[in-house]
Amino acid sequence: MAGGYMGKYCVIDLTKKKTEVVELEDLFYQKYLSGYGLGAAVITERQKPGIDPLSPEAHLGFCSGLLTGTGASFSGRFMTVAKSPLTGGWGDANAGGYLSREIKRTGYDAVFFTGISKKPVWVHISDETVEFHDASELWGQDNIETNAQIKQTLNDKKAQVASIGIAGEKCSLISGITTDDGRIAARSGLGAVMGSKKLKAVSFRGKLAIPIADKNKTKAITQKFLADYKKSKGADRLTVKIMGFLSKVIARTGLSAPSTSTVVREIYKKYGTPGLTIYSGMVGDTPIKNWAGVGYTDFTFEKLQRISGDRVIADQKKKYACQNCPLGCGGIMGIKKGRYAGTEGHKPEYETWGAFGGMMLVDDYDAIVEMNEMCNRAGIDSISTGAAVTFAVECFENGLIDHKTTGGLELGWGKAQEAIRLTEMIINREGFGDTLADGVKVAAQKIGNGAEAYAVHAGGQELPMHDSRLDAGYGIAYQCEPTPGRHTISCYLYPELFGVKKLFPEAKKLLKQGRTKLEKDARQYATGSFLMQIINGCGLCEFGPMTGLLPVVDYINAVTGWHLSSADYFKTGERILSLRKAFNVREGLTPQDSILHDRALGKIPLTSGPLKGVTVDIEGLQQAFFDLMGWDAATGGPGTAKQKELGIDQLLS
Repeated sequence: MAGGYMGKYCVIDLTKKKTEVVELEDLFYQKYLSGYGLGAAVITERQKPGIDPLSPEAHLGFCSGLLTGTGASFSGRFMTVAKSPLTGGWGDANAGGYLSREIKRTGYDAVFFTGISKKPVWVHISDETVEFHDASELWGQDNIETNAQIKQTLNDKKAQVASIGIAGEKCSLISGITTDDGRIAARSGLGAVMGSKKLKAVSFRGKLAIPIADKNKTKAITQKFLADYKKSKGADRLTVKIMGFLSKVIARTGLSAPSTSTVVREIYKKYGTPGLTIYSGMVGDTPIKNWAGVGYTDFTFEKLQRISGDRVIADQKKKYACQNCPLGCGGIMGIKKGRYAGTEGHKPEYETWGAFGGMMLVDDYDAIVEMNEMCNRAGIDSISTGAAVTFAVECFENGLIDHKTTGGLELGWGKAQEAIRLTEMIINREGFGDTLADGVKVAAQKIGNGAEAYAVHAGGQELPMHDSRLDAGYGIAYQCEPTPGRHTISCYLYPELFGVKKLFPEAKKLLKQGRTKLEKDARQYATGSFLMQIINGCGLCEFGPMTGLLPVVDYINAVTGWHLSSADYFKTGERILSLRKAFNVREGLTPQDSILHDRALGKIPLTSGPLKGVTVDIEGLQQAFFDLMGWDAATGGPGTAKQKELGIDQLLS
């Protein structure tokens, strides 16, 4: 067996309380890596098409990464995988911390759960045993309480725990899976899958060594990367590129473009993702007022300042980094007001500031911190929750619901306390919150009377805080990717930030072959997506290639002992992407099932601001992208010839 992987995965049947261990050949890892490449291959093979994602037959996987635990920089992320109850197709979500390495140290590259326990259960996995524990007393507790109780029961502070909170227990379709007291694998609604199985938590504690084919070479690669990273001030590289891009957009508004001197040299290292909140809000990257507003008029620079940068880190008590991360963008902050006053919690990320800030026109800093902590403890996606509250505000404003529907709440733009209360109702499926707890698509269907006009989503997934009218590459991501409505995969800017052409000469060739602007744009997008498939298969964080030229190919070959070319890995990225898309076709989804909302396309163009008059030719972009990928226009997935070319035809037969 080569290095980097443990060579097997475990399937745990919660109904029968039995386990099955499956060994994998080296060729499997060369085709799919690990992470969600492994997850997609295993679930496609083992799970029958067309099943209810909340049924006993559904599989839920926790996957480590190919490079996790090897000393490779930025290699600390784990993947959760399953059929998504939110979109009906392929579902995955990931988070950082230290859990990914611990999965591998138990001897498995991934652990899958199937069946449904008769009563709440938590499962402890070590390199020696799989233990089933009664979780009845944990049911109803939040993620912080659950994490603490399990570690106390195990008498082991180093055990790594993934759990669901109240939202997952109640099978909210926008719930996620939480680790480290508030880091959430939030998207695709996989917390609901875990909750349907009565699986409160999974803990991992292993002692096995993770094999590395060439330890000296791997160490040398890391040392060189870190030396270059510090020398080039990688985070400053990110700042310069993003600020240059954003400044051009700001210039359209007639406003003065901020100079990079207004941004601290290493923005992510100092601020984390909240450091870009002001700029994203001002240039049109952050959707405002449920995608119908304009940043510098509806949500001004002054309001953005109250929930960004220096204001956020003023309450930061300590910084932290995930495993093998030289950046350290995370932070723990002291909470001064609200129901959690006097405690500590994770610093809200940019997406949360956007979802509870600009989307709602709320500039109450303490209110957003409180809603963030509510979401972390309950294990619910802050993007989707913010979108659900915003959707409700617009329905209220337009008379589709009233205070009787909302239980007395007089919803409105900028009303922070009402937003807090409605968030609480969503978490607990209380009253009108039950309508919103499965996302805006389901809520619009229940409300009717044209409510879908205000339900901004793609394929059932609420959209992130990045406007596809600013970077139309997000339009491809939101509508065409296997997991619709997701931003952490690619856009037009990503390949430039990632240095894809430097890492993969094949990207240069691909870009040169584009004849029309649509073809060139689709190819630009695809190069970023191919790389991200590799990143997610290796357990890497996207901030690695985004803030420094991360030598992915060299790392994989040194760790595994393979001698594959960059072209081989580029093809692997394409293979994993097409397999995940083919899963959706197998589940009966078509391109019509993930149509992007009109507001995100400028179908009714904005009349002011940096995105004034901008529209997105999503039909042309989708066709160009599908043609490039060899995906059928009717089914949305790879045709027979493409399946054979990629070697995934047997999995899909």
